[in-house]
Amino acid sequence: MSSGEPVMRVARIVLSILVMGQACGVFAQQTLPDPNGARRVVTATRLVAIFADLENQWLQAQQHKDESALSRLLGEDFQVWMPSVSGPVPREEWQQRAFARSLTSFQFRQMAARSLHEATVVTSFVLHETVQSEGKPTAEEYFVVDIWSKEGDQWVCTDRYISPLSSGQAAAADVKPSGKR
Repeated sequence: MSSGEPVMRVARIVLSILVMGQACGVFAQQTLPDPNGARRVVTATRLVAIFADLENQWLQAQQHKDESALSRLLGEDFQVWMPSVSGPVPREEWQQRAFARSLTSFQFRQMAARSLHEATVVTSFVLHETVQSEGKPTAEEYFVVDIWSKEGDQWVCTDRYISPLSSGQAAAADVKPSGKR
């Protein structure tokens, strides 16, 4: 390991934390109700379209336990950050956990994508998954932030922050204000 590698790892972690904070701000802005009560039609940007397709490929690879398809989407040093774990979960450990689950369906919404520069894009979205657990379907929701880097002509995810949403948070986002507060 060269002397520059620890510095680059720390810089990557700091960048990840800053980006996650910024993505959370974007997520918060998207969930604010329109003060006039009108519904807005949200048109996907070019980046959202590109990365929604990549996220869809990722979840399909996970659902079908397709290791080669998933490998094309994840960087060599890919790691997952979760609030319930003190440090990052390495790629191999995360993939083992992901393939151990029986993902039956998935859907993502409120996707945002922001280019930090031409070789780095941050995406954020709410992920709804249904998994088979003890013979019954179980619904789970997460807030996800992914950091994508361009390697040659291909985008690979280098870092993922994933935080479970409690059922109260998910329900609160869908409730329309009554105006009686």
